[in-house]
Formats: sequence, structure tokens, C-alpha cells
Amino acid sequence: DMRLKEISNGRMAMISMLAIFVAEVASGKDAMEQFGLSALPRVLASRGAGASAFAGRTMSSQGARAKVAAAVATVDEVGEAPKPPFSPAQQIGAIAPLGFFDPLGFTSVGDERGFRKLQAAELKHGRVAMMASIGAVGQHFIKFPWAEKVHGTFGAMNSGEGVFGFVGLFVVSGFLELAWRESDDREPGNFGDPLGFNQYNADMRLKEISNGRMAMISMLAIFVAEVASG
Repeated sequence: DMRLKEISNGRMAMISMLAIFVAEVASGKDAMEQFGLSALPRVLASRGAGASAFAGRTMSSQGARAKVAAAVATVDEVGEAPKPPFSPAQQIGAIAPLGFFDPLGFTSVGDERGFRKLQAAELKHGRVAMMASIGAVGQHFIKFPWAEKVHGTFGAMNSGEGVFGFVGLFVVSGFLELAWRESDDREPGNFGDPLGFNQYNADMRLKEISNGRMAMISMLAIFVAEVASG
């Protein structure tokens, strides 16, 4: 009950101070004059006319400065509202029907750096999987002259030609990793638009993430089917 009374009185006092401030600016009268206390008997006023005038002006000046400072502080507090914490669920990639899907809790609210690292890794694996899914189908019809006897997608690693090709691919991948680096002032996986397609927007980014996820699942299915059937 006392806490409630204190809160209510405080709210009333804040409103009262604001009203006094506005009235003083509009009328030029301090709080005592606004309350009509200047109409006390002249005897009391004449006894300390000099001291009262000086004190009145001092109190009025100090009170006005205090009110202005309080008003400025209030405006500053309102203007400096805290920024909402980073939310992974609000980022691009959270799509229907699952929405934001993180059952193992790899990401957390407020951890923007960790989320950016994970999304960059997802985009990288998705891009590799999209190229690999095309290669997994294309290798059946198109083969290099020196690798005509190589059989299978993952089974190619069982031959010398396949190992040689893998080493070359590994070197090229390492060069690309060093040539293009992630930047904090860009979105994860954004390395510019070297071919000038001018298609980097939210819709295309969402499509790339979706296609990359499908390609990763597809490559896993191709691997299982190849191991099972030979």
C-alpha cells in the first residue's frame, strides 16, 4: 500500500513540476507567485524585502535551471532507448514450414557474431553442394580423357585419377578461400557481384539458401545410394 502511494505521489509530482515549468515560462512568475503566496500581509513582505528579493531571484534561477536539466535528462533517456538484442529468428533463412529451425541450439539471442559464422558456413556448404550435385550427374556422361575408367562420384577416390583430381580441386579451393574473405560490413557470404548480374537482394538470397539446403540433402542421398548400390 505504501509503495503504491509513493508511486502515485511521484507521478503527481512529475506532472506538477512540468505544469509549474510551463506556467513559469508563460507568465514569468515563479512557483511561490503562482500559488498566490505573494499576497501575504505587507508586514511580512517588508521585513525581509531585500533578502527575500535576492533569495527569490536565486531560488527562481536555480529552480529554472534544475527544471531545464531534468527535462533535458528526460529527453535524453527517451532518445537513448536500448537497441533490441540480435534475434536469429528474425534473420533471412527462417522460412516456412519450419520457420527458425535450430533444435540443437547452436545459435542464441544476442550472439550476432556466432550466427554470422554459422550462416556463412551454411552458404559455403550449400554452394559447394549445388555444384557437386550437378557434377555428380554430369560425370556419368562427361569424363576427362585421362579419367575414362573412373567409376562413381565418391567412388572416384578409389582410383589414382580420382585422387589426382581431388588434389587439384583442393588446391583451387584453398586459393579461393584466401582470395575472398568474409567482411563484417557485409552480409554473410556476400563477396560482391563480379559478373554484374545485379540480383543480390533478399529474394535471391532466400532462394540461394533454400537451394543450397536442398543440394546438401541431395548429395547426402546420392552418397547413400552409391554406397548401397555400388
